[in-house]
Amino acid sequence: MCKVSVGLCILLKAPMDFKNKRNDYRSLHTRLFFRILSRGKVSMRKLINAAWCTVAYHLKLSKSAPSPVILSLELWNECNAGCLFCRDKKGRIYDFNPKSSSQSSIEKGKMPKEVAFGVIDQLKKDVLVAVLYTNGEPLLYQDLPEVISSATKNNVATIISTNGLLFTETNAKAILESGIDLIKIQLSGFTQDIYSVQIRYGHIEKLKENIRMVAKINRQGNYGAIILVDYILYNYNRHQLELVRSFCHELGVIMNVRPGNPKGGLEEKEPPLKHAPLPLKMSCDWLWKGMQINWNGEVLQCCDGVVWNGIEAYDTFRINKTDLKKVWNGSSAATMRQRITKKGRGDIPICSQCTRVGVSFKW
Repeated sequence: MCKVSVGLCILLKAPMDFKNKRNDYRSLHTRLFFRILSRGKVSMRKLINAAWCTVAYHLKLSKSAPSPVILSLELWNECNAGCLFCRDKKGRIYDFNPKSSSQSSIEKGKMPKEVAFGVIDQLKKDVLVAVLYTNGEPLLYQDLPEVISSATKNNVATIISTNGLLFTETNAKAILESGIDLIKIQLSGFTQDIYSVQIRYGHIEKLKENIRMVAKINRQGNYGAIILVDYILYNYNRHQLELVRSFCHELGVIMNVRPGNPKGGLEEKEPPLKHAPLPLKMSCDWLWKGMQINWNGEVLQCCDGVVWNGIEAYDTFRINKTDLKKVWNGSSAATMRQRITKKGRGDIPICSQCTRVGVSFKW
């Protein structure tokens, strides 16, 4: 995933032509909102903060609301699946900074759970949702249920995106009991020969078994979490789309379809991602609405920062020392908002090739 983030609308029926389409997840966003509303995770203060962020974005103010709407945490950037578009055969994370050397990769590390607790505690009164992954596999993070519980106790909604291969009855139940609101599970084929085209180290039957198990525990335990199977569509796996649709219907889980990223070995077999012209003259609402914190505590401009060596962080979070609200509207953040407002994305290297419009999942 790149992953990140959250503008949330589900495509219940997959489009066959993605030329000028991308997910905005609006109906999923609505479903998630009513879930967290019913669980007391929405307050008038949070709604005012969200509205303030939106107004500040549209007015292109250098300062946003007192707090972000969305908090994205990279708990651990390690992964077990080895997806082609994300890592090489040795598991090294691709560095997307074109100025880096050809051998450059992203440093790996794990966020101490106390840091996650501290971040959530500072922003709990205003932030609506905490996205507990960015580039890594959250199920590898053994303290994940504790972090979710911390957010739930503080009335902050939580989301994870996972390859699903590491689910067990034990960790699935622990995660659901902790109050997770949305579990997004990646799928890119229905048989092993197709699934393994993109996923180096996964077994499709085990994954399907895990999805069944999580859906069953969620249903029997009346946890009410939203489970989303995210089908990553390529030409080579298009013929299995209806099999996946039937599978999701059988289990009573949501299905979403999004175009795949051919980077890492599929470039000659798959056409490049097709989008409308890059929104180079458009500012990015992530700068007014979302805060990204890397595993090492760096407060970054957006989720792409975790795979971009050399990016200058706004600050580095330190427990009992860093005031995140001051960082959020500090000089570095204000300067970045002013820069993108005046010159657009084309002036900022990390923004110049970004296709994202809205605070949403990248693809």
